[in-house]
Amino acid sequence: MRHNINGLSVDLKTGVVLTSSERIVIRSKTLQVLVKLIDLRDRIVSKQELLDDIWHDVIVQEQVLAQSVKELRDIFGSDIIKTFPRNGYQWVAELASYSDSTSRPVYKKPFFQVGIVAAIILVFSALFTSMFTSQKLTIALLPVDNAMQDKEHNWVSVQGLEYLNQRLAQTSELDVIGSGHVLYALERLEIDKRHVFSGGNIYPLRAKLEADLLVKTRLTGFPLDYQLHYFIHTEHSVERGVINAETVNVAFDELIEIVAKRFGSYHPNNFQFHENVFSNEAFARGVELYLKNEFEQATPLFASALQGNHELLAARRYLAASYANTSRQDEAIALLKENIQLAGTQQNRELIRAYLMIGYLKINWPQADDRERELQQASEHIALAKQLAEQQQDKLFIAYSYEELGKIKRLQGQYVQAIRLLTLALSYHQEFNSTYGQTAALIELAKVAAEQLELDESTRYLNQALTIAERSNAQANLVWVYLAKADIARSQLNEDKAKLYALQAKKIAQHNDNQLLISRVEAWFNHTSVYSVN
Repeated sequence: MRHNINGLSVDLKTGVVLTSSERIVIRSKTLQVLVKLIDLRDRIVSKQELLDDIWHDVIVQEQVLAQSVKELRDIFGSDIIKTFPRNGYQWVAELASYSDSTSRPVYKKPFFQVGIVAAIILVFSALFTSMFTSQKLTIALLPVDNAMQDKEHNWVSVQGLEYLNQRLAQTSELDVIGSGHVLYALERLEIDKRHVFSGGNIYPLRAKLEADLLVKTRLTGFPLDYQLHYFIHTEHSVERGVINAETVNVAFDELIEIVAKRFGSYHPNNFQFHENVFSNEAFARGVELYLKNEFEQATPLFASALQGNHELLAARRYLAASYANTSRQDEAIALLKENIQLAGTQQNRELIRAYLMIGYLKINWPQADDRERELQQASEHIALAKQLAEQQQDKLFIAYSYEELGKIKRLQGQYVQAIRLLTLALSYHQEFNSTYGQTAALIELAKVAAEQLELDESTRYLNQALTIAERSNAQANLVWVYLAKADIARSQLNEDKAKLYALQAKKIAQHNDNQLLISRVEAWFNHTSVYSVN
């Protein structure tokens, strides 16, 4: 029996959707999500319940569920499923008809996970006790999962795979399975290369490719400030980590070096423990939780990573950010000051980040009674970040520094200086290939203009920022532009107009199922700070 959802005809048994121009087949797991949400549409269905029921036979990350929800919204519209942050999803669209004969699946009781750090140790116990029977391991790398959410990195998925394959074959003793063979296996198993990150696809892929090792990667971050998340699957376990780099190719090269040193000349009788593996694992798991806005859960993982490797500055930075996002600013600043001491002159970007983050915290989360003094302290830290960035000719962080210095001047009412600094930030961003970095400076210039009651000029800046975000398909920037429009409308006491802009931001955040963006929009409605440490 067929059903009608937002004007589209769908068969809930076969997953076939008929539109006026095409026939769409919903993926099996996504179809199960659709059926369950419809079946339980009278209540909120928790994410854990969905994961336990639909992916009960494999170990997966929560992202696979978010991907399925996004696929359904892309097909039927963003208004069919409502997201309840931290709780789950509920079907809210009307159904023209439904099948009473559809059997109700048996739902398993949600599984409550505890002792996550202990679980990591158990995982690595399995990793270090597993033995390989051959001297030369076979490795398959999957297409890179591009999470940049823009058009400028569309090349990353397959071209990145080809680059990794060629470089690894040149620099290691590993038997690298060719890209064509990997893509053919994905096709035969009917796995879209955009969905290879799903944990449920790993086991059949390893079997199909007959690979000892299977590596999947995800690219996140921003131009000149990338994070490459990697997962190395063996027969019984998985090793993971995060690489920070200024370019995509540098991140790829670092991954190749890690894999080649780790497995390239592997001999069972000469196995040696790599002391940083546990820290990398804990750090990577922490970053996953952090990106889902689960700061409290991420905190003990970052702390564990630091116990294993005290000089892992990125883990301390993320721990500081987690503290800041949970109203523990003093502890966050103390950790960042530790990074300043440890970085010295050897890790310049971490040193720049530490100074910049301290200034950012003092700007956006006032703690002191003397606000002017606090802003002066923020200015001093950001000036140090700018000075270091200029010494290293790091244009990205020069631009960031000018943005924050411009914001300080706006908060102090020094509009001429604010415009000068923000214009400088904009000029640095315009030198980069990626255009969407200009958005933050344009938003600040719009706020300066609005505070001077130059409303036409303010609107011009915001429309320019919106155009850039739309062309780049940068969803987070779209949210920020609409929230800025909402802020300015609210400052003009036009609450109705402000709410319309904020609702548009909310729609974008929910359509992308981005918990961090959703929480920022909710903060706007709650009249609390929309800022978080990114």
